[in-house]
Amino acid sequence: MTRREVIAAMEACEKEGKFDTHVDPIPEELIIPVTEDYHYPNKRTAGEKIKFALQKFFIVKPFTLYQNKCVLKTRVIGRENLKGLSAAVLTCNHVAKFDCLAVKYGARGHRTFVVAAPFNNMKGFLGEMMRAGDMLPMNTTMHGTAAFNKMVEEVLTVRKDFLLIYPEASMWWNYKKPRPYKDGGFYIAAKYGVPVVPQFITYRDSGKKDAEGLPIYYFTLHIMPPVYPKEGLSKLENIAYLRESAYNACREVYEKSYGEKLTYACEKEGAKQ
Repeated sequence: MTRREVIAAMEACEKEGKFDTHVDPIPEELIIPVTEDYHYPNKRTAGEKIKFALQKFFIVKPFTLYQNKCVLKTRVIGRENLKGLSAAVLTCNHVAKFDCLAVKYGARGHRTFVVAAPFNNMKGFLGEMMRAGDMLPMNTTMHGTAAFNKMVEEVLTVRKDFLLIYPEASMWWNYKKPRPYKDGGFYIAAKYGVPVVPQFITYRDSGKKDAEGLPIYYFTLHIMPPVYPKEGLSKLENIAYLRESAYNACREVYEKSYGEKLTYACEKEGAKQ
């Protein structure tokens, strides 16, 4: 699927209001199923811990720095909003395969685990590096889901690290707008009483074109102030409060950065009917 076809698919989905659709083809032949036997970081053997630690230090961290310094040329605005934070749920728009590296770069000094769809657990070198880079693929079995949930709990309550969750639930390549958010990440934040740190990636034109003649963009990562669950609200009320606060913060960044009001094609289509 070419990138122009991906863009056309995103435009079609926006018109239909299908914002969580996976528009990029999923390489089924490369996927390792995430079963109840999957070794999350809290279940790894001593040998696995040593292997992944070495891979992270010698490959993942240098590659993260290279991507942000030389390829994405990531600028970070609002890094001071992470000062003094320990456990937190980070949210960000999902716009590229390696955008989690921009979030990790912005959060450097903190360990950031990344919640991922099961199909990201891939064979080969890339899959191995994603596992070394603290990917937490969601599980596909009942017992495996319990193991995933236990790992999430450990990240936020024992390790007190960051947990990156993409609330839009799918990747849309170079899509500029924030998309409607799912509840999952905000449920986790409300459950464990940790703040949500909304983040949003905007683009700067590099002046270069890719092989299809499409513009190549540089990243600006905006880190907004953390939003804390409110005492006195029920869990459901806090989920809605955190979700809406995070979305609105990103909407404001979008409108300020691009100088235009956020609207979706599906709203225009609805107005025609």
